[in-house]
Amino acid sequence: MRARPHHLIDIVTQYGAGRPFRPSDYGHAVHTVAERVISDVDVTIEFVVDADDICAPCVHLVDGRCDDVLSQLDPPVSKQDYNDDLDRRLLVHLEMTEGQVMSFREYLGVIRAHLDGIEQVCAHPGEDPAGRLSKLTEGLEKLEE
Repeated sequence: MRARPHHLIDIVTQYGAGRPFRPSDYGHAVHTVAERVISDVDVTIEFVVDADDICAPCVHLVDGRCDDVLSQLDPPVSKQDYNDDLDRRLLVHLEMTEGQVMSFREYLGVIRAHLDGIEQVCAHPGEDPAGRLSKLTEGLEKLEE
């Protein structure tokens, strides 16, 4: 499996919040990737700053790049550029490298070992960083049961 670091953190956070994973109108595969990693924490993942298994079926993936725009930001920003920057910052925070391969279980351990300040790296504009950290921590605890 290929995954952006932030996509898996989003999955853990959503799982911690107890929100269900459902198919998206965009056609992306968050729901199927979430089901896979939650049901098999030993699945092997290659970490990328690029289109991943979640992006692959999305209607916004055009010629390998996301053509969507984060119009809620002022000024609006390309989702591709925003996510690339976010994943590069996360890799630095997590002391990982692009292309690194590990199991989801190992990645959960990396996240846990680098929780201090992670909410400042991955909270989206307008999102409560403390609330995000709380749901991420809850997701980690549920997955470690």
